[in-house]
Amino acid sequence: MKLDRTFRFRGRRDYLHSASLFDDILKIRGADATHIDLKFHQRTAQQVSYTDRLPAGREPVAEWWDARGKLYVVAREEPIADTEPYDEPTLARMLWIDGKTVFVPEATPGFSRIEAIIAGFKRLMQETRPTDKQYVFVRVRLERLPEGAMQVRYTRDIGDFFQGDILADGRLAGQVFFGEWA
Repeated sequence: MKLDRTFRFRGRRDYLHSASLFDDILKIRGADATHIDLKFHQRTAQQVSYTDRLPAGREPVAEWWDARGKLYVVAREEPIADTEPYDEPTLARMLWIDGKTVFVPEATPGFSRIEAIIAGFKRLMQETRPTDKQYVFVRVRLERLPEGAMQVRYTRDIGDFFQGDILADGRLAGQVFFGEWA
């Protein structure tokens, strides 16, 4: 199986936005996807394909696992050429922080749930661990994508990575991981 996909840059980014990829794969896999694990290996400014077999000698942009199996995200030769608006500061204002927890309301109009998780944890990291480097999303693991209000709690450092636990209805729904980009 090979499925070519076409994306746009979001806002001022010059690389494929992780939430765009997550939301696109979720549409294909279905909103009821479970046991989700999306892990990024590298940034790309190229269009991508989804495949169930990694081509020889290629490092994937990302890997997606869920209850239905595994997909590799592989860069194609075609560059991403178009841009679409993305107002992350507006999304960040919908969220609030208390200590080491960011609270995500049930509704974030105009933004997906994964956008809220990523933007929320990024903002939490920026406020609790200021750095000259840029925080970058590298992985998310979810039993299923939470639909209602949720919290993302900064829980630990793992070497060069930072983990946030995603809580929904008072229960652990998954984890999000960020690294630092020089």
